[in-house]
Amino acid sequence: MQRSLTCAANHKRVKPMKRAKFALVISAAFIGLLSTAGSAFALAAVAKSAVNVRTGPSVNYTRIDTLYAGEPVNVTECKSNGWCYVQQDGPDGWVSGNYLVRANPAPTHNPDPDVNFSIYFGTGGPSFGFSIGNPPPSPVVPKVCFFNGNNYSGASFCVAAGSQNSRLTGFWNNKISSVQVQPGARVQLCRNANYRGFCQTYSSSVPSLNPFLNNDVSSFKTY
Repeated sequence: MQRSLTCAANHKRVKPMKRAKFALVISAAFIGLLSTAGSAFALAAVAKSAVNVRTGPSVNYTRIDTLYAGEPVNVTECKSNGWCYVQQDGPDGWVSGNYLVRANPAPTHNPDPDVNFSIYFGTGGPSFGFSIGNPPPSPVVPKVCFFNGNNYSGASFCVAAGSQNSRLTGFWNNKISSVQVQPGARVQLCRNANYRGFCQTYSSSVPSLNPFLNNDVSSFKTY
């Protein structure tokens, strides 16, 4: 059976929603605190889709858990590469911020126009904004997923367009055989680290890579 592009597990664990640890008004200063390691504050957020929780802030670290779509978490820190540390009902760890959105606050009656706060987790870290009236839709970032086997089979991981890795390590070095590319995204695969050696760019999904790249990829860039 073909894996989903979101790399979601076939069975989702049902976790009880845990109590929010802090009730805070978002401010520009608060966003700065999120970017500081060891911050004592937390921002309530939810997972936009299934996403892996890892021991460190990149896909090179070990997966320790998976969030399901809509699962609540508390974000305590975000790195400049867009990865955020989350606390949840399960092992705490690092998640790509592209898969997180701010949790909706409880509705309140206000005769004046609503002031909407927003936070977007991108590759450059979290950004803050506000608007009066209905909030604009969240930006949709296409993804690229990598598979260990041909025809999108075997082990896999996904990244948002704009991500890159100059040196694959551990299991994934020289282990990529097929790639799924969402519309609007592109990926460049290279045989050697630091985007050297033979490279090829794909703008659509590839069930079996070029023989020069199949199980011989050591770095990649996505756009």
